[in-house]
Amino acid sequence: MQSRNQHRRQKARLAVLVASATWAAVVHAGDVRVSQTQMVVEHVTVSSSRHYADVKSDLEGRLGRLDERIRGLLRDGNVEGLRAAVAQTAGKDGLIIHYVGVHGDWLIMKGKRANVIEYFIGNVLSAVEMTSVNYGSGLYAPLRVVLYENSRGGSTIEYDRPSTQLSQYHSAEIDDMGRSLDERLAKLCASALSGQ
Repeated sequence: MQSRNQHRRQKARLAVLVASATWAAVVHAGDVRVSQTQMVVEHVTVSSSRHYADVKSDLEGRLGRLDERIRGLLRDGNVEGLRAAVAQTAGKDGLIIHYVGVHGDWLIMKGKRANVIEYFIGNVLSAVEMTSVNYGSGLYAPLRVVLYENSRGGSTIEYDRPSTQLSQYHSAEIDDMGRSLDERLAKLCASALSGQ
């Protein structure tokens, strides 16, 4: 007899096959081409006993912010000013917060707020190098990192390892950027979670 989990997995695989077949049928009706790539993405979860507020404060203190001044330079096409501002704004780990997702606040719709926040972070100069090689790599710039208070009262950070996301592009230049981002994220997480 199948376990409940095996049954769920089989059902999920069947749903994917049906969705793929449906998509393919729709696509062939017009002048649209679809390709699919399977890839293995390494998911990283790092936890510590350190309090959420302290980790959040340290994390944000290490990161620069993509603000209206920088966006204004972009709108104005001031390339040299933009390059200098982005380089100066990058935090201790060469990363900038682009956007913040306040998932914990949205949970009020489920009865209460929680300590959960998502950061869209990256290095604009690295992103420019990657997307100039392959526009599709822009899907992974900025990166996504979630920080939350875990069930033990400590903090957890989760993210997908950039090099594993970017390996699908089969580019030595993009692979180098991916490994560099791996190192930056690992250093950022270790520092924020340890307080050092």
